[in-house]
Amino acid sequence: MRVAIIGAGVSGLACAHELERHGIMPDIFEQRRRVGDLFAHMAVALQILHRPVKDQLKDLKENYHISLKPANVLKKITMHTPKVTGSIYGNLGYLMLKGQSENAVSNQLLKQVKSPVYYNTRAEYTKLAREYDYVVVATGGREITSILGCWEDVSLNWVMGSTVLGSFDPNAMMMWLNTEYAGSSYAYLTPFNRKSASLVLIVSNAKREEMGYYWKKFWQIEGFDYRVASLWDLEHVSGYVYPHQVGNILFVGNSGGFLEAFLGFALYSGLVSGVLAARSIAGGRDYESCLRQLVANSKFSVTLRRELNRLTNKGFDHLVALLTTPGIKQLVYNTNLDFIKTSAVLLDIVERARSLMDRKIETGREGWEKKP
Repeated sequence: MRVAIIGAGVSGLACAHELERHGIMPDIFEQRRRVGDLFAHMAVALQILHRPVKDQLKDLKENYHISLKPANVLKKITMHTPKVTGSIYGNLGYLMLKGQSENAVSNQLLKQVKSPVYYNTRAEYTKLAREYDYVVVATGGREITSILGCWEDVSLNWVMGSTVLGSFDPNAMMMWLNTEYAGSSYAYLTPFNRKSASLVLIVSNAKREEMGYYWKKFWQIEGFDYRVASLWDLEHVSGYVYPHQVGNILFVGNSGGFLEAFLGFALYSGLVSGVLAARSIAGGRDYESCLRQLVANSKFSVTLRRELNRLTNKGFDHLVALLTTPGIKQLVYNTNLDFIKTSAVLLDIVERARSLMDRKIETGREGWEKKP
């Protein structure tokens, strides 16, 4: 069986690794000259996002045969809003190095893959679909799924980030929620080590030319005194994809809509979707059936993201105060409650009740206006 994979990111490499376990050596086409993001940054694998999975790295190793080493264990998250600061503690997840260094996630995966990677190659999916039995799209973008009519935008953001120098706790993450510079999105800091960190600002519905303004405002409002070692920006788009297979073409990672919309993290879902695509191909299974749990999680994430988009700074103040209240934070962070699913279901009920009430009010108003 001949399989082509377009993209040597984490999803594409995870797919290749699983195909090899089934005796299939795919051809991997990568348009860049090497694997990994162009800039170094620290991704977060939050334990709260994929429950009932308690430990994402352990789950990846035991159930998907992917072994990854974290840069650090995440033990503390401090959240800042304009009027509230709160912290949570515990085994909260992992900090994972992204970029092109030897210990970055993509290079860890590449060492586990034996299939050939053809660098500096811009593959044409229609041509590959004619030449191969299957084509796996793992480009990290929406171009191909959009052309095939499978993509629906959920969140459109621009991101500006930097490596900053200072003094940091390597096991701690900081987050900022403030509509003045991030809209309905957020900013976060994740340390590389005790002396350097990745500082990232995500701005909802922004244009690239506006990012300099928001970045400056972010620094001014929060009063940072870090030294900037590097600066970068990129477009950050999450979407809903259906179907996830068109003919012999399968979509994985962000190309398959598996960029988690709630906070925008994608590592675990991207890896798992790559493995599930390989299992579908090798075992002749229905790909949509394999993806059922991932798709359900994505829908819950989209529901939460849409609710966050409604919040003002006052709403963010209330949210962080609630999430860091003793008792509540133990329930949310130190149990295995499926927080994303539970919150999404509750929010959906609230939204339905709100819509029903609005309709009743409107009907009552119309009836009142019709009275002589």
